[in-house]
Amino acid sequence: MKITDVKLSDPWYVHGKESTDATVVNPAIRATSLLEITTDEGVSGFTAVSELHIGPQDGSLKKVLIDHAFRPLVVGEDPLDTERIWDKMYWGSVRWGRRGVALAVIGSIDIALWDLKGKILGQPVHKLLGAHRDTVAAYGSSVSLNVSEEELVGIYSGYVEAGFKMVKMKVGKRDSNEDLERVKLIREIIGPNVDLALDVNSGWSLNAALRMCERLEPYNIYWLEEPLPPDEIDNHVKLARETSIPIAVGETHATKWEFKELMEREAIQIVQADIVRCGGVTEWVKIAAIADAYGLPMCPHATTDLAASLVAAVPNGLFVECFRTSADPAGASPFVDPVLPKNGEISPNQKPGFGIEIDDEVLAKLQAGPKPDPEKLWFATKRGWQWPPYL
Repeated sequence: MKITDVKLSDPWYVHGKESTDATVVNPAIRATSLLEITTDEGVSGFTAVSELHIGPQDGSLKKVLIDHAFRPLVVGEDPLDTERIWDKMYWGSVRWGRRGVALAVIGSIDIALWDLKGKILGQPVHKLLGAHRDTVAAYGSSVSLNVSEEELVGIYSGYVEAGFKMVKMKVGKRDSNEDLERVKLIREIIGPNVDLALDVNSGWSLNAALRMCERLEPYNIYWLEEPLPPDEIDNHVKLARETSIPIAVGETHATKWEFKELMEREAIQIVQADIVRCGGVTEWVKIAAIADAYGLPMCPHATTDLAASLVAAVPNGLFVECFRTSADPAGASPFVDPVLPKNGEISPNQKPGFGIEIDDEVLAKLQAGPKPDPEKLWFATKRGWQWPPYL
């Protein structure tokens, strides 16, 4: 069997609310495409790809990379040779890639290859990787720093009622006292028996983080996520040494080499490698193996459907991040039967591959919908020109 094509579909658009955290503005309209790998025997592998608009007129940078940089390296290969293909893509782009969008494209292609591999062999991905468990713990996560206190109460009361034993909230307000009041509120809402993690999204300086960790001690924080800018590894080491709150990082880090440095320097206690951004399934499981050797747990950033399979596959898989507890309304998504948490736990799809099934009729309707102004798709970071928190 040989790979015949790697292609990115036309995007479809999901309309929601603009969300923000300490450093990022997420647009209210999200563009998503379907990456498909086809073979000469008619079997295909899929994954969803979030379109990246880094400027109002940017368009699909990922499609350009797939069409012109990575397709020639993948077409003609045996889809079961995931190690060989990953190496070809990584070293074929190493002088201009290695991180960011290029590595996310490698990760997306690799994920679709694992979906394809599972379909070829008739097994779900977590079984192909060893299947340490069939069900894993999940936690409820919110996506916006600027929701009202009333909305916070509704979100976290809902998560507790849904059976989650762990929740996570955003912090990083300009007024740290406001952060503390909101943390206090949520701790009161969820009670002492539900764990609470905090996500700063790289919004603090080292000094701010040290002060806040001391003030957060009474609230029994399960982990502090991305407290500092990702490249400040020295400061992550200093912070980890000075606080009893475990430090969680990984969604903006990549490859086994970078995670190995974080671990050996003791800058990290919770490993949150994003399955797409770190380089895909092939690279994620290597990061998990290194983490296991250091006695550290894996808690992937987002990607709930994928994460359920990978967290269940490795011995040090801890949590899967979940943002909802019910399916999308009919016609709102082209994906059939996504995995969802039940009573605070989640199980990987038992269908071959990642269990990705597409409703072609729904997909066509979504793609035929009105196209938004590119300005409204612009993903922007705030840090660097609005609020450098070196205080």
